[in-house]
Amino acid sequence: MTTMNKANAAAFLLRLERRLRPLLDTREILALSAQMLGQRLTAQQVICFEAAPKLARLSMQHAWSDGLAPGAASDYFLGDALKAELEAGHPVAISDVAHDARTATPATLAALARLSAQALLYLPITREGRLAALVAIHSRTARLWHAEEIELAVHVSERAWSTILRAQVETRLRALSADMERLLAERTHAFGRTWIVSPDLLGVLNLDGYFEHSNPAWQTTLGWSEEEVRSTRFLDLIHPDDLVRTQAAWVAANQGQPALRFENRYRHKLGGWRWLSWVAVPEGNKVYCSARDISVEKKRETELLQARQQQATPSLQGSVAHDLDEVLQIIASKLQLLQASVANDPQAALQLAACNAAIERGGALAAQLLAGQTDA
Repeated sequence: MTTMNKANAAAFLLRLERRLRPLLDTREILALSAQMLGQRLTAQQVICFEAAPKLARLSMQHAWSDGLAPGAASDYFLGDALKAELEAGHPVAISDVAHDARTATPATLAALARLSAQALLYLPITREGRLAALVAIHSRTARLWHAEEIELAVHVSERAWSTILRAQVETRLRALSADMERLLAERTHAFGRTWIVSPDLLGVLNLDGYFEHSNPAWQTTLGWSEEEVRSTRFLDLIHPDDLVRTQAAWVAANQGQPALRFENRYRHKLGGWRWLSWVAVPEGNKVYCSARDISVEKKRETELLQARQQQATPSLQGSVAHDLDEVLQIIASKLQLLQASVANDPQAALQLAACNAAIERGGALAAQLLAGQTDA
């Protein structure tokens, strides 16, 4: 074989690179690389192996042949001398297997004879400091492997395995991307269904105080359509008694403070008010809100409070009646003491009589309160 110049080698590598670029299948990458390299070197076989650590096992991935030599055996034999040299990561070129100490053993020669291999070129591929693959190039006749041929074979082998690794990464990325797209579609669908069927009011407020987005629960709960909600400043729907508190919460939200379980009343389109319990979380220039209708709970709370007040009224009446009676008795005893000292003063006697009459009326009132407690 004539010596190849660097320009021809560079052109060959460029053609190989262009043809490898679109490939993603490992077998196709190895088949193309082995064929182009074998034909370029006028070799008879190119065999690609995946190597186990310490070359304990060679797993054939692809074998190319020029059609004249026997097919490559899947059970490939390497002598110990070759294994040690290849483990170091250096190419091994043997011009004549019968006259090289590394291959001139009976077992090795017998294995190579079955492949009609008289000259060998081994190219170890290392990854992260360990032997990962091996390319074996066979010639049926003895030949001298030139340095530029060995260099070209190394480049082709490295590019083939780099292309395989790139293709494997791309394949995994495409699979991951497909999974992410599927998951995103599922979540988007689930979110869309949640937005539509949620009984809670959901909405997105802008900084001007308008709901840019609102779900159907607004119309179900308050009667307002999506367009009516969008075109109405939310503060215009707040009960007057809740407006100051709501404005304060809105200012805090614009400063990045979320509102949790904030309660206020919203106007219903048909009249009246509904109590809502809000969770509002600011994010960027938006405030994301959800609200639950708690009108029923509020009504129950009011009824319960009224019932407790009614239960407490008789007891309060009895307590007031007893206290009033005690006070009247003290006043009456003091008036009795004063009567003796003003016996000769008609005007004072009249005043004391009026006081006694008032005490009697107070006593009658206390008796009525006690009677009301007994009746209850």
